Amino acid sequence: MRGNLMTWQFEDRNIHIYTPPAYAENDLTLFPVVFVQDGSYLFTGSMEELEVDFASGATQEVIFVGIEPLRRDCEYTPWEAEPLQKGECFGGEGDTYLSFVTEKVMPFVRERYRITEDASQIGITGGSLGALISLYAAFQKPDHFGRFILMSASLWFENIVEFVENRTFAQEEIRLYMYVGEQEGVGRANLQQYMVPNTKRVYAILKDKVPGGTGNIMLETDQEGVHEHRYFNKYFPRGLRFVYPGPNVE
Repeated sequence: MRGNLMTWQFEDRNIHIYTPPAYAENDLTLFPVVFVQDGSYLFTGSMEELEVDFASGATQEVIFVGIEPLRRDCEYTPWEAEPLQKGECFGGEGDTYLSFVTEKVMPFVRERYRITEDASQIGITGGSLGALISLYAAFQKPDHFGRFILMSASLWFENIVEFVENRTFAQEEIRLYMYVGEQEGVGRANLQQYMVPNTKRVYAILKDKVPGGTGNIMLETDQEGVHEHRYFNKYFPRGLRFVYPGPNVE
């Protein structure tokens, strides 16, 4: 790792903050920042490729803020819903969680790191339910986020397709990347069987809503992809490359 990774204790949880190599080279430059659900695995597990892309200019250098959840099935769900299995609780604390991110974590990071004031350069990302809440943030927190990387978002979640259909983006500019594996949900008898078709449906809906046109949104799939971190990490650098294109991208 050529950049720097620090872990802070904040509000009874760990916050993992990565600064890219260029951060130490100039003490005046402000950097884009990406808020990441489920801690640091999404960027630390992709770090070698990410830093190659930073060095080549394929991807803009960004700060990552990995936030550990307290209970992800509560914090990452936008509204209450019936659980799919025993021990699960879709608590619908999404709005409270996003307010925590924007009103507490964001100021905490701003006090300690040089991050941009430009909301169009501030991203949010995650995998699975972490991607679900990141998409929800696009509509609920338009003054705070303009870039979105959704790794296998749980778009089987009850009423989420209807929610997207009935909302519009308030931002003037966004960039949005979606990934899903074609094998996700295969063989499931519960709502997760709709993982892939719902993802493609939401993508089709969003294409007509994205400010700036269809060039600002991308969906990628993997024919062999299953719902595992290794696939999220495989495609995450591609998502970052699309959402934060570097100076050497034509």
